[in-house]
Amino acid sequence: MSPSPAAELRTERLLLRPWRRADAPLFLEAVEASLEHLRPWMPWARAEPSPPDELERRLAGFGTAFAEGREWLYGIFAPDASHLLGGCGLHPRRGPGVLEIGYWIHAHHTRRGLATEAALALTRAAFEIGIERVEIRCDARNTQSSGVPRRLGFELAETIRDDPDAPGSAPRHTLVFRLERSEHERRTALHPRRASS
Repeated sequence: MSPSPAAELRTERLLLRPWRRADAPLFLEAVEASLEHLRPWMPWARAEPSPPDELERRLAGFGTAFAEGREWLYGIFAPDASHLLGGCGLHPRRGPGVLEIGYWIHAHHTRRGLATEAALALTRAAFEIGIERVEIRCDARNTQSSGVPRRLGFELAETIRDDPDAPGSAPRHTLVFRLERSEHERRTALHPRRASS
């Protein structure tokens, strides 16, 4: 089994930890409050809200996948875990040595840099376990989402037009941002405080 990122990641304003069955009420509240915000970009949101028992099973499945090292999905919480601010994850769907970051933020907490803060924590966690490249992909029309990798210094590597692998049924152009381990290490050596902030 390949190394797994830490099960708890803390930043200045956030606690990232694996989903638990007991998170279902917080997840349901956050998603219901965010449906209009999420549905244009997150195909899974189009099927929400899920019945509570189904949601509990899904979150338990996320926790199992995390423990087994198949995929690492985190809830984004306030530091005391009292409020759910969103979700994020590291997805091993781009081949060996590559992890893709995904994220969503509760509609009431957008435009505060929380996705950027969470994505930075995930980027560092990925490189700490020996990953060679981290990617962030998003719909070309989603300017809020594409701002995250730009702020973190990811390079726009390509635009996939009419992406056949994009989630959902409607065609879209997908922006592919990449950050290589060597570049991350170079920046960390030049600006250690910035890389850890």
